[in-house]
Formats: sequence, structure tokens, C-alpha cells
Amino acid sequence: MSTRRASWATTYRALHPRSLAIQLTILVIAEVLVFQTYSVHDARFNWATHFLVALIAAAVVSLVVLEVRGAPGPRFLLLLVLALHLFAMAPDLVFRAGAPHAPWMDVFLGHITAHYLPGGDTAWLAIAILAVGVYVLTLSRWLKNKADPSDVAARPTS
Repeated sequence: MSTRRASWATTYRALHPRSLAIQLTILVIAEVLVFQTYSVHDARFNWATHFLVALIAAAVVSLVVLEVRGAPGPRFLLLLVLALHLFAMAPDLVFRAGAPHAPWMDVFLGHITAHYLPGGDTAWLAIAILAVGVYVLTLSRWLKNKADPSDVAARPTS
């Protein structure tokens, strides 16, 4: 493996299409299963709120990684969204076991407070679109500034 190819693989590892496709498959399957657990309790709105908050957190983490490391990341971005969503909904597992919701549960990405945002899930959706859009714009500019015509040939095709 040439130095250029190794450099590309290291710098752009988080953007590898095969890895993203596998992550997306895992994310979709897991989220469908999580959504089904909420439908049992007729609380599907909880799924959306906590998913959108997790998506926003993942976009912020990705922006920080891009700025600090100077490379796209984290490596498993879509799995990070899933992990953050599971973290955000953790208090619901405690709730199903019989414990009431309590203010301390806000340490789980604002688990309680997230439901009191004016506009509800519509507002969370707008914020998520904005956060992901800012990340995509920042990443696009970073990629454009990073573009080196001699490096294009070194990029893997799959």
C-alpha cells in the first residue's frame, strides 16, 4: 500500500462507503426495534424526541472531532447516533421497571426536559436538520479545502 493510499485510508476512514452502508443497516434495524418497544406503551413520540436529540448530539460531536482532529469522524458515526439514542432513552427502561420519571434523568441527554421544548418534536426536527446541515456544510468545505488532485487517484474505489 502506498503512503498516499494509507494516508487517505486514515484521514477519510469515517467516510468509507462500505462502512457507512453497514452502519446504516444496523441503525435502521435497531431503530425499528426500538420504535416497536415504544409502540407497546403508546409512547412513540418518545422515540422521536430522543432520536432527534441523539442525532443533534452526534452532529455536535462530529463537528468537534472535525475541528479538533482535522479529519472526519468519529469513525462509526451512525453507530454513535444509535448509542446516543439508547443512552437518551435509558430512563424509559427504569420507568418500565416501575420507577417514576425524575429530574435526575436529565443527565441522559435531557431525557425529561427534552419533552418541554416549545414546538415539541417539530422543533427538535428543525434543530436536527440545522445541526446536521451545519456538519455537512463544514465537512463539505473541509473536503474541498483538503482536495488534492494527485490524491484522487489514491482514493479507494470501494
